[in-house]
Amino acid sequence: MALLELEAARTGLSRTQWTVALIRRRLHERPQLSPSEAIALIGIQRELRRIGVNVNQIARAMNTAVLDGKVLDLEVAQLADFAVEIRAHLGGVHDAFKGNLHYWSDR
Repeated sequence: MALLELEAARTGLSRTQWTVALIRRRLHERPQLSPSEAIALIGIQRELRRIGVNVNQIARAMNTAVLDGKVLDLEVAQLADFAVEIRAHLGGVHDAFKGNLHYWSDR
């Protein structure tokens, strides 16, 4: 019981929440997020939405800024920067879920 209390506290969950998360993970094979992990994931989703809005704005600008078959270099560079940023965020999300699934799996 003491080890269960310690492990639950370490993850920011109560003993009951930790036990339920373990059971849900085993039954449904999905990540189980602690409150702090859920908040972090919401932040990542918010940032990805923000980037998506910017990408859409750039795409609209590129569609209207075509002059003599050329696209403005600034928009192309910004779009490439956003692609790098999106890949980095998606890599972080992937790593977070991979780590979460590993934590709740057999050790």
